[in-house]
Amino acid sequence: MRILLLLILGLLLYLVFVNLFRRKPSTDLPAKAERMVRCEHCGLHLPEHEAISQDKHYFCCTEHLELARKSK
Repeated sequence: MRILLLLILGLLLYLVFVNLFRRKPSTDLPAKAERMVRCEHCGLHLPEHEAISQDKHYFCCTEHLELARKSK
């Protein structure tokens, strides 16, 4: 009878520990996906909101924008 009680107690402890340490799926959803664009000068990919755009062309910095203007 004691063995049965010990087995039941052991099973209960096991279930408690498994539930405590089980990884829970993340409920934090990532932010809305944003379109990535490519710098016309160096080819760097960056989020559209960080890029500098001109005439449907994107640049990663003002220096690359100026270099593109000079080359035209």
